[in-house]
Amino acid sequence: MIGRNFFSLRHWVWIFIGIWGIFLGHRREAIAQDQVRIRDHFYAAHLVSTDEAWAVGSFGAIYHTKDRGKTWERQDSKVFEPLYGVRFVSSAEGWVAGKSGLILHTTDGGKTWDKQVSGTTYHLFNLAFLDNQRGIAAGDFGTIIHTSDGGKTWNDPFKDKPEQKEDVFLYAVVMHDSGKAWVAGERGTLLLSEDGGASWAKQPTGTEATLLGLSFRDGTFGCAVGMDGTILQSEDAGKTWKAYESPVQTALYNVALDGNMGLAVGDEGVILTSSDAGKNWSLLDAPEELSLYWLMGLSISGSHSLLTGSNGLLLFAEGTKVDFAARFKRQ
Repeated sequence: MIGRNFFSLRHWVWIFIGIWGIFLGHRREAIAQDQVRIRDHFYAAHLVSTDEAWAVGSFGAIYHTKDRGKTWERQDSKVFEPLYGVRFVSSAEGWVAGKSGLILHTTDGGKTWDKQVSGTTYHLFNLAFLDNQRGIAAGDFGTIIHTSDGGKTWNDPFKDKPEQKEDVFLYAVVMHDSGKAWVAGERGTLLLSEDGGASWAKQPTGTEATLLGLSFRDGTFGCAVGMDGTILQSEDAGKTWKAYESPVQTALYNVALDGNMGLAVGDEGVILTSSDAGKNWSLLDAPEELSLYWLMGLSISGSHSLLTGSNGLLLFAEGTKVDFAARFKRQ
């Protein structure tokens, strides 16, 4: 029997793909904007430095800031498909993944974006890069592709062994310098690779909940989050997982760990914080207005982070102090 989480997440995904962004119209040229004018839904974020960041989302939206969100410049992506993942390895070079196998690549800081041949027409919900050569993307129906040449070629590890492919949507991707990589998705699916994405093995998680976010502090300790407030922790590089008693029951869409800092975000404006690298979590006190939004994009670097979500929500944070005033200005 298909579980409730399985059905609800596929329904949720098709809402993203089929509805969000349809009613959002923008001029295609890049223009500087105050974030109060931005109304795109943002599904992913990447923090390049304390001041520089990227956010991507509905209707081909790619936004860039170099002043910590004081102004955001909309890039000319030349596409109108939803964009679900973004990673930069430097200020100049990065990749974006989206609907129907779309992968975009820039080497000039977003001035131009070129399509790469992903080899799939399935939606790609996330991607990760270790450097300007090694990357992994994942998405619909167990799709995983990897590259070792910066995306000039993308390879399907299941091409010659389709029986090993999991028939689930995969939402989260993490890579580590050791060569380990992880992906997570529906029905508690967690796959581990120890060779940079060339082969994968399913790991037991002890849950049927859909996993939407995944992060590893190092090559050993990691956290996964998902539907119904699910939080899982691993202390052995993802080979085994244990459940953590979550402070919320709402869906958690993303998690990020860096040093001792940890953040998780989700539906109804939920933000969880950790000061011990994800071992313990608490609910952050936030403005009441935030409950009208969902948060999905999350990127953390040291004590700095960027959180993005629905209706143009773009929030910078330092430690556990989120700059809500930039969005929810008091009259």
